[in-house]
Amino acid sequence: MARLLLSILALQLVLLATVHGLFSSSKIKNARKYQLQQKVLTLGSSYTVKDDKQNAVYKIGFKQFGLGKHLQLTDVSGQKEYYAIKHILNPLGLAKYEIRQNNQVVADVKRKRNLIGGKKFSVKSKFGEYKIEGNFRSREFKIKKDHHLVATISKKFFSIGDKYGVKIEQNQDDAFILALAIVVDEVAHG
Repeated sequence: MARLLLSILALQLVLLATVHGLFSSSKIKNARKYQLQQKVLTLGSSYTVKDDKQNAVYKIGFKQFGLGKHLQLTDVSGQKEYYAIKHILNPLGLAKYEIRQNNQVVADVKRKRNLIGGKKFSVKSKFGEYKIEGNFRSREFKIKKDHHLVATISKKFFSIGDKYGVKIEQNQDDAFILALAIVVDEVAHG
């Protein structure tokens, strides 16, 4: 019995070390920081994005109704659309999204099957290939391009509506990375 307990404890320590190792090196040099907050009491998904000085810089809302969900990421006034996010219905049940710019698909985002651990996504885009990996509880995500960390997404505890901190490396398309963060929230917590 004692041997079994020691084995279970050792397995838990290995698992904890693995998870900690996956998510502890989330340092991004010269990161731009955003706060992504889902609005409550709205029809469908609606978000506000603020910079690190609490200034609203983007908003996300419904683009149109139809099969699947259609969102758009715009400037605060809603006049300039940066990206549209379209949920593609998938008969296998795995999430698939398209990110569009000027009505052209610029990225395909697919949720990958993952039997152990958190949610994972693969992104094929005009900017390159990205991998998004979440921790076991889907509260911390890393976005990597060519095995290089370019952004982190951290879900805040104890908030009304979903609220995230997003850190983005310099020389990235912030609006595109924020569109990826919206897809993560829609799949993980939508």
